[in-house]
Amino acid sequence: MADRRDAEPSADDLLKHDVHGDPLLRRIGRGAARPFRTSPDVQALAEHGRWVQHPVTTGRRIAVTGIRGGSGKSTVSALISSVFARYRQDRVLALDVDPELGSLPLRLGVPAGRPLADLARADLRTASFAEVEPYLTRLGEHFWALPGSQGAVAGAGLDAAVYQAAGLPLSRFFGVTVADCGVGVHTPLHHAVLAGAHAQVMVTPATPEGAASAGRALDFLSAGPLARVVPRTIVVFTAHHPQGRRRTIDVAKAREILHDVGAEALFLDHDRHLAAGTRMDPARLAYATRVTAIAIAAASLHRALSA
Repeated sequence: MADRRDAEPSADDLLKHDVHGDPLLRRIGRGAARPFRTSPDVQALAEHGRWVQHPVTTGRRIAVTGIRGGSGKSTVSALISSVFARYRQDRVLALDVDPELGSLPLRLGVPAGRPLADLARADLRTASFAEVEPYLTRLGEHFWALPGSQGAVAGAGLDAAVYQAAGLPLSRFFGVTVADCGVGVHTPLHHAVLAGAHAQVMVTPATPEGAASAGRALDFLSAGPLARVVPRTIVVFTAHHPQGRRRTIDVAKAREILHDVGAEALFLDHDRHLAAGTRMDPARLAYATRVTAIAIAAASLHRALSA
């Protein structure tokens, strides 16, 4: 047997201990308050649940973009793909199309596997799902993932042509495909993913700088051939640490401004479990994080079905 000390540690191994997204007292308090939850909260969750489970006639593709590194793009991709996989009865795919070796595989606990470029060399036009599945990593009963460039040199083998040859036809096997894109919206790969997307989730820090960056990105999209994506966009403002709330923007005001171009805004608050930066355990997410993840998934599918 190999010496455990010789094995390469995973990111989870480097943690002293894992933490729950909510402190213990908050969990206890919520449990006591659950019977008294207001009816609007219950109705909102029920409405979100209906949209998450809404049937589709053809597969819907949701692109998740981030304006700057560390915004939480891959975390949001992992959250909403997990929500879809939990509540839907058809297949769900989490697709990594970040050429800079993004953290979606880490967040989902996906080992290195076959990159999307391998599928591009196959003919997916006539392939069956049984022929495609060996390229994928199965995460649950209805949940699969494909790390687009995992284990490869950054940017190698993943470009617009590869996505068009493999990413788009691969999505026909799934009710919902969540594509985790690289940072920005300017590259040919971004254009290929967004051109084929039914909705966009744009993730940015909940700071004045993050809001300004999102505004510039939406202006850029509005002025070009991808203008149709803007009214199908959900902007998710994220807070990465508790102290960050001091400079958090007024999301309600941002929502009013974004409403003028047809986009929506949601706020994903700091979560202690997600802040650890390792594999996401849905059981350890803060309650507010789970609710927000369902809301983001519902809003994005609503936009995707309105396309």
